[in-house]
Amino acid sequence: MRLAALLFCISMSAHAEFKDGNELLSDMDSGNVVGQMVALGYVMGVADVGIGYLHCAPANVKAGQLKDMVQNYLRNTPAERHLSADSIINKILRATWPCPRRDRPA
Repeated sequence: MRLAALLFCISMSAHAEFKDGNELLSDMDSGNVVGQMVALGYVMGVADVGIGYLHCAPANVKAGQLKDMVQNYLRNTPAERHLSADSIINKILRATWPCPRRDRPA
């Protein structure tokens, strides 16, 4: 069972850049628990990859909070749903929790 779950996760991450906002919202809104978990995992994965340099979300942010933010954005911004889901998630997180600017040494 663990092997099957691992293979599923690997196959999902290999095709992560091909998920757009329409597909992500469809997974989030589906009555299918597996689809909802895939959407939650996708959001968490994108958020984890960008933490500290694309966005600086606080340590106490919950996965459900991130999912709600993305789901609300997708519902309220249909003109952007054709964009890649990872770019949409990063846009939301950067706008909400930008990282402090670090001046480069001369």
